Amino acid sequence: MQRLEERRNLRIDMWRRRNRSASWLIDHAIEHATRTDRLRGFALPMRPARCGWPLGRVDMTLIDGRAYATGLEHCASPWACPVCTPVIRARRARDLQRAADRWTGEGHALVFVTLTRPHTKSEPLADGLDLVARAWSDMTGSQRWRKLRNDLGIRHHARSVEITWSPGHGWHAHVHALLFADAPVDRKRLQDELCDMWGRALEHLGSRRPSKRHGVLCENVETTPEGAASYLSKPPDRIGSEITRMDRKQGRGHDSLTPFQLLDPPVIRRLGEWRARSLWIEYVESTQRRRSITWSRHLRSSLVGGREASDRQIIDDTIPGMRLYPIAPRTWRRLRRSPTLLAHLCSRTETGEVPIALDIIRLIAHERDGKTDDGNDEAERRCPRP
Repeated sequence: MQRLEERRNLRIDMWRRRNRSASWLIDHAIEHATRTDRLRGFALPMRPARCGWPLGRVDMTLIDGRAYATGLEHCASPWACPVCTPVIRARRARDLQRAADRWTGEGHALVFVTLTRPHTKSEPLADGLDLVARAWSDMTGSQRWRKLRNDLGIRHHARSVEITWSPGHGWHAHVHALLFADAPVDRKRLQDELCDMWGRALEHLGSRRPSKRHGVLCENVETTPEGAASYLSKPPDRIGSEITRMDRKQGRGHDSLTPFQLLDPPVIRRLGEWRARSLWIEYVESTQRRRSITWSRHLRSSLVGGREASDRQIIDDTIPGMRLYPIAPRTWRRLRRSPTLLAHLCSRTETGEVPIALDIIRLIAHERDGKTDDGNDEAERRCPRP
């Protein structure tokens, strides 16, 4: 029962975030629509705003004991969707975990690297993302990197970008990388070399060189929990998530926020809705069409096998479950506006109380259109509770 309650609460948080994001993105699309489109009553929001919209009849299915709704549009965003992003990142984490497990199982070593850069408070996020991506590409494409890689026995790498925001420093995009080495490397030499190479790559692009203390951090990843002494030195059973699961993180500083936290009521109250909304829209626009994680050539073929699935394929490849009951599109739209009620419906379905779930659907089908997106409408108060 505790796991069911935890799952229910996670769903409520996830769907509330999705509703908030959709509301802001739709308002943004309307505000920036052309005069002709406004006269026609037409505005096309960015894809994350349309995630969860019914494509026709919605079916509630059961997959491995969990309730899922099918027949919905999905944005397949690996960055900016509270629903799709965790699914995509969890799959990426599993793939990377398989590679890390096989590599260490063969007696080799892993090195966790973090690369940062100085930035101004007012720097647009898109500029920061472009800079770190280009600097990484220039650095790893250089002759000096190839020589260092051969000297230290580094065979493969995987790279992702993490994004945070804080009132005092603005947007901060930094690189996490996992290096696959034949044996534990000379950490000091690697860090000194990377610090100089990273600094030169940034300077070449017009950015300032980071300090030696904060610009580059390298840690050998230990193969036992006892050796995992710091945040950067995760044990192998968590290293995949550390690289990929930005959706599960909290900002590290007392005022540092991850992008998804901008959708939470406490943060909105603290920053003001206009500021939180502006930051979220900038984040969604800046991360469009960017890859969430990249693998070096031959890493996947050597350690995981198979072709890499696209973000869209990961979402579309959900295993068909046992179809339990249909939900009319109009009823689904009303349910979608109430995350608490929708989570309650899924919980009833998972515990086998389908008749109660159907009673809830019939109740919603005869209600007037819901009034809020926070789950506090009249329909929710009248539904059966556990």
